[in-house]
Amino acid sequence: MPAGHVLQIGAGPDKGRNLTAFMKLFRMFLVSLALSLIFAGAALAKADVTELYAEALMTGDVESLDKLLAPNYWHVSANGHIQDKEHFLASLKERKLVIDRIRLSNMRSTVMGDVTLVTANGELKGSATPPLPQGLMRYTMVLNKVGKETKIVLFQATPVVPSQDCRDGNCAIR
Repeated sequence: MPAGHVLQIGAGPDKGRNLTAFMKLFRMFLVSLALSLIFAGAALAKADVTELYAEALMTGDVESLDKLLAPNYWHVSANGHIQDKEHFLASLKERKLVIDRIRLSNMRSTVMGDVTLVTANGELKGSATPPLPQGLMRYTMVLNKVGKETKIVLFQATPVVPSQDCRDGNCAIR
């Protein structure tokens, strides 16, 4: 196009056809954008629950955890100690359980209806009574979708042995 000229959509003899083609392309772009945002939002919603959980654990945010956890929540600590929601939140509030660091990596999930099973590897550093093992863990979480909310039903941390296989999630139990 020569300098100083302005491209006008719909100009010239094919004015109506050019505008129609442009509008179709624009609509396809909008539909594609909307679909990608919907799918990205769905994936982000699942990731958000686990990330919010980890962050709330590290900051001792009992109020946020209370909202994230299902009424029938069970917590299985790396030391084997099992607590229901009420006792788990009380141990955090009373600082009988303190999580300094929890990192989730190599996350995998399987969806079965409204329930999602999440497994991950990661590191744990914290203190508790009875004492917590530190280091590499295998994490299992069960999430349940009720309406638009996803609640955590179960969390379990199992100490594992660092090995080459851990990179793909297959760690030996300590």
